[in-house]
Amino acid sequence: MEPWFRGGLAPLYDAPPLFASRDPQEAKLATAGALKEHDLVWRSGKVDSFLRHLQLGEVSLFVLRYGAAVHIAPGELRHFLLFQVPLEGSARIAVGDSVVSADSRTGALISPTLPLRLDWSEGCEQLLLKVPRERVEASCSTLLGAQLDQPVEFCPQFALDTPQGRSWQHQIGALLSWFQAPGAAPPSKWVKAQEETLIQHLLLCQRHNYSELLQRRSGAARRNVRMAEEYIREHLQEALDLAGIAQAGGSSVRSLCAAFKEQHGVSPMVYVREQRMAQAHAELLAAAPGTRVTDIALRWGFTHLGRFCTRYRQRYGRTPLQTLQR
Repeated sequence: MEPWFRGGLAPLYDAPPLFASRDPQEAKLATAGALKEHDLVWRSGKVDSFLRHLQLGEVSLFVLRYGAAVHIAPGELRHFLLFQVPLEGSARIAVGDSVVSADSRTGALISPTLPLRLDWSEGCEQLLLKVPRERVEASCSTLLGAQLDQPVEFCPQFALDTPQGRSWQHQIGALLSWFQAPGAAPPSKWVKAQEETLIQHLLLCQRHNYSELLQRRSGAARRNVRMAEEYIREHLQEALDLAGIAQAGGSSVRSLCAAFKEQHGVSPMVYVREQRMAQAHAELLAAAPGTRVTDIALRWGFTHLGRFCTRYRQRYGRTPLQTLQR
C-alpha cells in the first residue's frame, strides 16, 4: 500500500459510523445488514467493532473492524463484487479453491459466485469496496461485444505494490477526494465514468475467466477498426451508413461501435463526420479563386450548410468562408 493512501481515507474515517459496538451480537447483525448475512465465530481478543461507510454512485466504500479475531463464513456474495485489504493486522481469505494471505500489500478480490471464508487477526481493520455484480458483467459484455455465458470470476489475489495496484489506489483516492470538502458533490456523469473506469481496470488488469478472450477480442477489434477506417477513407464522398461500415469491418454494429469508442473516443458515424470535415478543411485551404463553400460542403457530404458552418467554426475557430478567403 502506498504511504499516501491511508491518509486519503480520512473522509471515510470521518464519516459517522453505521455502528460502533463492543457487543458481539450487535456487531454481527449490523455487519450483516450492510453487507451480507453470515456465520461469525469470535476467537481471541476483545470485541471493539465499528463500520464506517461512504456511497458514491453505485460504489460502496467501508472501513470495518471487529477488534477480536474472527472467523467469517458468508458463502457466496451473489449480488456484488468485493475488494478488501487490511489497513491494520492481517487476514486469511479463502475464495473458492484459492487462499489469499492478505496484509497491507496484498488485498483480495472476491467474486460473487465463489464461496468465501475469512479469518481476521486480532485488531484487523479492513478497507472494503463493493460493486454491483450486474455492473461488472455488463462492462465485461461491452468489452467483449457479446453476451456472457458464465459469471465473471477473478483471480482473488490482488497485489498493491505493482503498477496496476498503485493505479487502483489512485482511482479509489480520486473517489474519496470529493468527500474532503463539506457539501461537495461530483457531477453525476463523472461518477458513472469513474465507476466504469474502476470496473474496467479490474477486467483489463486483474486475471479472470474471460481474460484470454478479451485479449483475443481486443486484437480482433483493432483489426476490425482498421478495416472499417480503410473502407471509410475509400468511400468518404459516398453515402455511408453504420451497417455498411460494420460489414466492411467484419464486425457487428454493436462490436464496432464499442471498438471505435475505445480506440477513437467516438462512434463510427462521428468519425466519418470528422474525416469529412478534415477533408473539407484541406480543400478550403487549397481552393482556387471562385470556389464556393457550398460546393465543397456538398462534395464531402454536408447537405445542411448552416450546420456545416457551425461545426466547422467550433472545430477550427473560424468560418469556412474566412478559411476560403485567406
